[in-house]
Amino acid sequence: MVYAKVRWRQTLNLKLRWYDTLKSDDSMELSANKQGMSDSDKTKIKRVSSTDYDDVMSIRSAVHGGFDYLPFTFKSLITQSHNKGYATLINGKFVAFCMVSKVDGGETIVTRASRVSKRYEGRGLYKALTLFMQKHVFSEGTVTSHAVVYSDANQSMLDKTSKGEFTLLMKRKVIGYKIDYDKMSVITNRTKTTKNTRTLYEVDIITVFKSRSVCSTLFPQERIMCNFVPYRLTDRNIPLILSEVSLIVGTGDPELSFITCGVYYLSENGHTYILEVYGNCNFIREHLVLHFQHALQYCLKEIDILVMCKENDADKIDIEIKEWQLTNMDAGFKTVFLVEKKMK
Repeated sequence: MVYAKVRWRQTLNLKLRWYDTLKSDDSMELSANKQGMSDSDKTKIKRVSSTDYDDVMSIRSAVHGGFDYLPFTFKSLITQSHNKGYATLINGKFVAFCMVSKVDGGETIVTRASRVSKRYEGRGLYKALTLFMQKHVFSEGTVTSHAVVYSDANQSMLDKTSKGEFTLLMKRKVIGYKIDYDKMSVITNRTKTTKNTRTLYEVDIITVFKSRSVCSTLFPQERIMCNFVPYRLTDRNIPLILSEVSLIVGTGDPELSFITCGVYYLSENGHTYILEVYGNCNFIREHLVLHFQHALQYCLKEIDILVMCKENDADKIDIEIKEWQLTNMDAGFKTVFLVEKKMK
């Protein structure tokens, strides 16, 4: 057993006991002595399973302005082999959580769905969780980089990026709209799409990723985001990008000039649809018709649509969509950032 002492002056003084070989629940015991906690408080970090759903959800509500995807997707995500969840517990109560996704064939670690109980904010518990993951997850042989997607509401990550701890790869503007089932139905029935706009399947995405001209035009950062997860343009990621609740749409012949990635989920705010936009947004309404058809499979009420695009495309997209007289919505954040840190 190896002992390491980690001290942060003022609010944090943790003694961490690291295990060379994790126990069956992948847990780590800590003895805590922090402001608002007693010496007898027992703190540990645990590998989370699908049976911990209620405990993870109890940590905090209204995450990401109520547009948190974790409640809807937790049980499916946590059982997928490339995802692992870790939680910090104090006296058996879940107080912090983070999911780790391995993408790019295991080369990139994406930390996502992070949250800390309001009661324990600023106590260093999430930092301890990060240190644990760095030792037991990030250090695995294939991992070369750590990526995070966050909004402008995350001051901690904004500070780390400005200090150079992470490198900024993408900055995306967020535009929000509300639309109900009836209006979506009317739009999809009355608006026709051209033959050049179509749903993309695995074979199509393989072709896209192999085209240097398409990738250099649509994805100059060599990344595509889907549901707040960045992926490199490699065939290995395609099974992770595609799911029952996702839809990829493309326009162009012979080569694609416009791609959108849509994902449906149910958040605290209700039915939610995230739409990532890449390329020539002149076809945004054609794409929305296909995404509306997809969303109508799940949504029988009002749905919130969050469009994420390049900043200089936002006004053009907004003008196109407003011709349908959709209601604008404040998502609680206006910008999303993709940052990365090299691990080797």
